[in-house]
Amino acid sequence: MPLRDYWGGAATYTHLGFTLAAATLGMFFLGYWVDGKIGTRPMLAIVGAFLGATGGFINLIRTLNRMQSDRDQSEHDSGNEPKE
Repeated sequence: MPLRDYWGGAATYTHLGFTLAAATLGMFFLGYWVDGKIGTRPMLAIVGAFLGATGGFINLIRTLNRMQSDRDQSEHDSGNEPKE
């Protein structure tokens, strides 16, 4: 495996991890802020964290499925080259 492919894959998976964490933390802090405005602390912060984690996991699964189908398609295409 070329070094360039290795680092490209590492960057992709790192991005997925940061996206999951950002969605969870972003929704948590949004819920925390709204809790402070309406006085329901910590209820909306907890709900926000769960919603953010759910959205992050949905994004993670969709991205991984898309990456797998792209990989399968490229393997399929490379195995069926026309013969001369």
